[in-house]
Amino acid sequence: MTKDSYQEETVDIKFLIFKYLRYWYWFAIALVIALTAAYFYNKFAETVYKSTATVLIRDDRKGGFRPGQFMGELDLFSPRRNIYNEMAILKSHSLVDTTVRQMDVKTSYYNIGRIVGEIRTTEIYKNTPFIAKFNPDNVPQNTPFNVKIISQDEYEINIGSNNQSIFGSDRLKNNLQRVRFGEEFRSNGYILSLHLTDNYRPASHNGREYIFVINSQESLVSEYRSKISVEPLNPDVSIVEVTFEAANASKADDFLNRLTENYIYQGLDEKNQIALNTIRFIDQQIDVTTDSLYLAESSLQEFRSKHQLMDIGYQANQLFTKLSELDKQKAEQMVKAQYYDYLLEYLDEEKDFTEMLSPSAMGVQDNLLNKLVSDLTELYTQRSRAMISSTEYNPYLRTIDNEIKTTKEALRENIKNIIKSNEILMTDLNSRIEALEGRINMLPRTERELIGIQRKFNLSDATYNYLMEKRAEAGIALASNLPDNKIIDAARNSGVVSPKKNRNYLIAIVLGLIFPMGIIYLRDFFNTKIQDKKDVTNIVEYPVVGVIPHLRQTIRNKAINLAAFNETKTPVTEAFRALRANLSFMAPGKTSKLVAVASAKPEEGKTFTAINMASVLALTGKKTLILSADLRKPRIHQEFGIEKEPGLANYLIGKEKLDHIIQKTSQNENLHAITSGTIPPNPSELLESEKMNAMFEELKTKYDYIIADTPPVGIVPDAIPVLVASDVVLFIVRQKFSEKSSLEFLKEFVEKTNIKNVVIEINDVKIRRPGYGYSYSYGHGYGYGYGYGGGYYDEAGKKEKNSKILKPLGNLKNPDKKAPQKGGAG
Repeated sequence: MTKDSYQEETVDIKFLIFKYLRYWYWFAIALVIALTAAYFYNKFAETVYKSTATVLIRDDRKGGFRPGQFMGELDLFSPRRNIYNEMAILKSHSLVDTTVRQMDVKTSYYNIGRIVGEIRTTEIYKNTPFIAKFNPDNVPQNTPFNVKIISQDEYEINIGSNNQSIFGSDRLKNNLQRVRFGEEFRSNGYILSLHLTDNYRPASHNGREYIFVINSQESLVSEYRSKISVEPLNPDVSIVEVTFEAANASKADDFLNRLTENYIYQGLDEKNQIALNTIRFIDQQIDVTTDSLYLAESSLQEFRSKHQLMDIGYQANQLFTKLSELDKQKAEQMVKAQYYDYLLEYLDEEKDFTEMLSPSAMGVQDNLLNKLVSDLTELYTQRSRAMISSTEYNPYLRTIDNEIKTTKEALRENIKNIIKSNEILMTDLNSRIEALEGRINMLPRTERELIGIQRKFNLSDATYNYLMEKRAEAGIALASNLPDNKIIDAARNSGVVSPKKNRNYLIAIVLGLIFPMGIIYLRDFFNTKIQDKKDVTNIVEYPVVGVIPHLRQTIRNKAINLAAFNETKTPVTEAFRALRANLSFMAPGKTSKLVAVASAKPEEGKTFTAINMASVLALTGKKTLILSADLRKPRIHQEFGIEKEPGLANYLIGKEKLDHIIQKTSQNENLHAITSGTIPPNPSELLESEKMNAMFEELKTKYDYIIADTPPVGIVPDAIPVLVASDVVLFIVRQKFSEKSSLEFLKEFVEKTNIKNVVIEINDVKIRRPGYGYSYSYGHGYGYGYGYGGGYYDEAGKKEKNSKILKPLGNLKNPDKKAPQKGGAG
């Protein structure tokens, strides 16, 4: 960054600061309003508390030990989990619904207080002075009931509007009913009664107004779900932070504690459900086997008692032992066959495999079968969890459904293969049993009958013992189940989340600064008028040689446009002296200079500038001529009090000589004037004639400065010949009057006409505060001598008070005189 660019940037910042400081009172008012609004918002807004709890969730993506992992056959009881699914479950409708039903929040109670004429309600939790009893099926839900406690025996009740008291309304007073506590209140087909609680205190509650609302379960669940937030504590751990916001701190803590506890035990219930299903299936088989065992035992005892036979021979005992072993194997295979049928039934009926009992729990050691059942159970678990936070059309759910379908087909094929293998084994067992039965048939009849009865008993006993063993294993699995997740920190109050007083005050301060700043910016952005020097220099590169301040006072009975003679010690006169000094550097080397004063439209200050520029030049002893080149609306003769005719038009048409149209002024002997003369019908042609150029050449031999007052170049083209012939063109723009587009027009106009030495004067710049150096709102540092405060000296050379600067033009003693123009709009 160069030094110049750095300085320019610094000037820009200072300029912006001073620009906005001019409107300090806007910022003061905005800040007062914003801070007042923030104060009342903090005072009257409902206070919202936040409760926070942390929960450890086992995330299988991160690995780690889980309870029950040491029992391989119980692995099915611990389905794999994903932390994001668990976070969705914590906010699920079902879990929140369960929690809300466990809490006594079906009815919400509010205390009504009046603050500055407004109604403010505060929720009461657990310590209500009364409770409402009702039939939830026919009572109005989500409708506020207004209650006013009269005494310990009576109260007034009516249905009102939410957060609105009806006791101050004459229109609603007629609908009030006075009811005794404990008695039924009947209205519109519903019945309810109010009962005082142990929290009732006559001194505190009598005469107080309350509102209670019977909430619908669905709206209550939706409201609570919207106030729950679940976020991971950080990406490296599977601990989540659960927060809940409520208007009552105790209520927030109670709800969050119940929610997290229900979540923990919900996961445990899922694991226990599988073990319970296994026990239930085994109990069903045990019931059937117990009857068979009882009958076999009775038959055995009866046979031994009848035949007085307690034991069998050695050979029969050997055959019986072998046969019992085969029967035991057959019994186990028959139980497994029932389990296979049970699996096929699950597949055929499209049942949810999350409640499926484990193959290992039934003694099935087929690794592939165990894996397929475990995978299918996990897929169903993932699907049920995903359904909490998505719909059937979710691509993730469709992927799971496809995996479930594929796994079911593989499981079905695996079960069919196992059944075939089981049938082969059963055929082998049956053939071996038949061979032993053939040998047994060769034994004596009594021993043969005893072996048959003993065999039935042993078969039922073996089946019963096998089932009892498996039931015990399932019971151990159920007892050893522990929650996969854990509450790390119980709910605790985290403080007030709304209103945040310091933040609200900070926002108020920011808005109090931004709002007026935005208004000022937008006003300037959409303002097409020239406001300051930067507006000029941003559009054109012509030098700004003068800044003429706004003229607030004039000498009595003197014309405003003769300020250089009538107000010699004002900032306006000083500004023209600075302009005179700057113009002396333009067109160097020329002993006589023709200066044309131009503007884009009327009332921008051409005539005012031409008169006073010529006046300050004449005051220095320079022979100066002021030329009225505006042949359409001339004013020079009026301001100097001289004759309008003969003038320039009379000379150009050849009726007058040049010496005859030059008039002396009474203000200064060095100041002469050529008026416009007779207004011609063709001013453009006259000003464009060769006689005009010849006149300029002759006048330059007689005068040091020729100041030409020209017509507006944006309205008529009359001034072009004068501007082209001029040594310096002084283009006038007026603050808050001239359009920025006039500068664009000037730039294009100069390029097409080849005008030389174009400089700019900014007219009618408003004075903001007196004192040297910062007198004008226009900026600071524009040329020489702009810092003299208005009214710095009076005519006698004595210092005046600064307050005289603000003296309005309308206070002049001559009320009949036309009010002077600001700054001198020509």
